[in-house]
Amino acid sequence: MDIPKIKDVSSWGQHGFVVYPKAVTHFYVLRYLQWLISGGTNAAYSTHHQSLWDIRMYEPVYNAFSEVLGEQALMVSLDPSETNQIRGRICLQTEIMIHKGNSPQRINKCDLIIFDAERCHLDLDLDFDSFWLPLTMIPANKFDDVTKQERVQYWHAKPFWTYLSPLGCKLLGLESWET
Repeated sequence: MDIPKIKDVSSWGQHGFVVYPKAVTHFYVLRYLQWLISGGTNAAYSTHHQSLWDIRMYEPVYNAFSEVLGEQALMVSLDPSETNQIRGRICLQTEIMIHKGNSPQRINKCDLIIFDAERCHLDLDLDFDSFWLPLTMIPANKFDDVTKQERVQYWHAKPFWTYLSPLGCKLLGLESWET
């Protein structure tokens, strides 16, 4: 089974995953990696660092999740407990080989893979030889008002300024998707 290397959502139904090649520009990935190297993973409120929000707000990333999930109203998953079985990962290495079926497949830096953990059984987080950025969006209707308020309060409590575009405000829950 080959991983589709085109933006073809029909592979989602057939294989349980789809790859969006170069969904993120190298600039965003390299800036995120630079932040990680400087100790970004141990920083308080690291889920709200500007580098991460820039990747989340990047239109091709949002469009990929919107296309796969069939939803326009999405929110970024900030906590693994919020995430359902649909997961997204961005490749941070020059090249990663994943093994699905009998043939290894190549994923390149900046590629986004969205997969259904129940149907496709890829556990990319346990592959210690690979380096992925977990990035998942889920339908906004999965969040109740209390959870949205908690997310916004946590965002406001961070000790540094973060720019959010209008899309970013909706992905966090600061603004409603309803017009």
